Amino acid sequence: MSRCAAAALGGAAVVVALAVPSGAAHAAPWSIDPAQQSSGSATAALAQQDTAFMTQVAQVNLAEITIGKLALQKAATAQVRSLAQETLTDHQSAQSKLEQLASQKGAMLPSSPNAEQQGIGHQLESASGAMFDTTYLQAQIAGHQEAATQTRAEIASGHDADVQNYAKDFLPVVLKHLSDAEAAAKALGVAPKGANTGSGGFVEQAHPRAADLGLVVAGLAMAAGAGVVLLRRRQRLE
Repeated sequence: MSRCAAAALGGAAVVVALAVPSGAAHAAPWSIDPAQQSSGSATAALAQQDTAFMTQVAQVNLAEITIGKLALQKAATAQVRSLAQETLTDHQSAQSKLEQLASQKGAMLPSSPNAEQQGIGHQLESASGAMFDTTYLQAQIAGHQEAATQTRAEIASGHDADVQNYAKDFLPVVLKHLSDAEAAAKALGVAPKGANTGSGGFVEQAHPRAADLGLVVAGLAMAAGAGVVLLRRRQRLE
């Protein structure tokens, strides 16, 4: 991603289910910095929309840098390793530019990803093989979809021209990462998180199977037949 954002893997997207404790070696990158709690209110010079966007982008960048390094070590396929290298490089660049912008504006940025992103990181730490690749790609898709929404909102309703310009440069990177993640997922047969896979997905649940409908119809027919018999008996008695 050439400066991307997501993940809501929120997620969260991507999409992006996950509280597996990490080992001591990985504890530091995912620990929440107390300063993060106040990072949403930089200085009075910036509007809330602008500071919120900068906070969200910083969290996305930090998450992508951490899981990108993890994917380079653990990914089972070349497609995922390639995507990880792309997003890692782009988010490192995006974070560097964001830190320069924050310094100019006197804004405070968070020093770690948000809780949901950390949860995805812990899940990836405990995953391996095909499960790692699936989880990573689903998180990339969900996360970049969310990042694109946040970035478009800043472009449309931000107040600071410099922050909006950053968003305008950032959006193509986010969309590129999203497109590449979707392409990798398609190549590996990975369905986006929440999609119906034919084995209990929400679409299937919303439409009962034909066999189930047949049982319902049969039950109604039996009840109707019993009602007719009772009615005839009552008529004879009268």
